[in-house]
Amino acid sequence: MTTPTIFIYLAGPILGCDKGQANDWRKTFMFDLEEVGIRGISPLRCEPLIGAVYGENYNQDPRFGTSRAIKAKNFMDVQRADLTLAYFPHDLTEQLGPSLGTVCELSWAHALGKPTILVSTHPKIIKHPVIDASTDWVLSTLDEAFDTIGGLFSDYRDPLRF
Repeated sequence: MTTPTIFIYLAGPILGCDKGQANDWRKTFMFDLEEVGIRGISPLRCEPLIGAVYGENYNQDPRFGTSRAIKAKNFMDVQRADLTLAYFPHDLTEQLGPSLGTVCELSWAHALGKPTILVSTHPKIIKHPVIDASTDWVLSTLDEAFDTIGGLFSDYRDPLRF
């Protein structure tokens, strides 16, 4: 019998980020998840980077680069995921402000009855009443999130892999 794949949606800042800021944490987290039989889903897997940073200059790729296509893909991913991790790194939140797309994805997950993990140390994020009410776990680090995910899904996958 094959163990079903567990999917974790990796919400976090994109708009205003360069390629590394938007992707590096996701690649590392996805690699770590894969090592224990869990699949991380990046919202950037097929979105084009136009210029040095992800900006509002979409509509150049009608398949994956329009605002509607991005919303449809990300909403589909949140619906299909077993859990949404919403990452608000302190430095980027200070620099760019709260990621509004991540707030939307966190809200979608909550409305769909999906478990959510918020990872942040930024007081405006963790103390916001609506964000707080839409979050199941509030953690300070991605390592804590990884351990929490491992505990939550340990009986849903091959126990020898974690």
